[in-house]
Amino acid sequence: MQYFLFTVSTESWKEHFATGIAAINDPGVDPGSTHGNAKRQSAMCELAGIRKGDCLFFYLQQEKKIMGLYEVHSDAFFDTRNLISGKRCFINKKFAIRVEFVQKINFVNNLDMDEVWRIKDKGSFWSVQQQRGDVVGRHACIALTKQDGEHLLKMLYQKNPIIPSNSKIKIGKHSRKALKFDLTHYGTQLHYEASLQGLLLNDLKQGKHKDIFGDYNYFVPFMPTSSQKEIDILLIKHNNGNEIIWYQVLELKQSTFSIDELDKLMNYENWTINALANNNERLVHSVGIAHDFDQDAIDYISNRQRYGGKKIRLIKYSYKTKRNELTFEHIN
Repeated sequence: MQYFLFTVSTESWKEHFATGIAAINDPGVDPGSTHGNAKRQSAMCELAGIRKGDCLFFYLQQEKKIMGLYEVHSDAFFDTRNLISGKRCFINKKFAIRVEFVQKINFVNNLDMDEVWRIKDKGSFWSVQQQRGDVVGRHACIALTKQDGEHLLKMLYQKNPIIPSNSKIKIGKHSRKALKFDLTHYGTQLHYEASLQGLLLNDLKQGKHKDIFGDYNYFVPFMPTSSQKEIDILLIKHNNGNEIIWYQVLELKQSTFSIDELDKLMNYENWTINALANNNERLVHSVGIAHDFDQDAIDYISNRQRYGGKKIRLIKYSYKTKRNELTFEHIN
């Protein structure tokens, strides 16, 4: 089970709640959009890792409040039909990336976002980044770390000593058209980096590739850092409780992994050590995933190890068209 935070408006929330379907914007629907198809792949990645049984909170923009707790009732899907009938429908084909949900706990008193920011100032809520004043982040759906999700839930319980029975949510009918990433490829190399990310996220939610990545039990795509940059995927291993055994920082490149990508990966490694691991570098491991690797990057990692630095694993991916799947192999 993982935690997610959806951003909604006052207008859209009425339709989400009435139908039990949450939706995010499809950048590819606008014919005038520059690189619309590429942006669509990235948008789908926000929901690609979501699965039935995951927990949802909703951030109501206008009121700057967090509402909870809701439970995912389907995998993400693509549907261009209006969410409700009538001319006043707000959720239409522009919001085609969707997921079903039901109410799990009916918390009457919502959380003010200011409460979250105050706790964040004390070093919590790393997966929720404050940007440009009251904006939560640039993503319509944010993946939360386990600690952040459970902390939000605890805060909601603290504000709601009495919890009424759940409201009934009617799940609307839809086409259940699964999300399909653009799998344009050149041999075994994908064209879009977001397609690589989306396929990998879909595999991770099914618990695949543990022979490559180890026994992870949580993952966070688009993990924000204090430099306003994002880790492509942060893999996490917890023990039976909430104690974190290790982090793996994944930096993806659909083509060639250069020294620039390596520099980004090392910056993310340092941030994770300092911000999340309490300066315990044993907890943090870095992985570069790409189709090819510049020799400069390979040599730098070898020299880093030779002088006592940590190893950075480099993993080559291949897209197998006949089986429509990713395969991975170590190259160092």
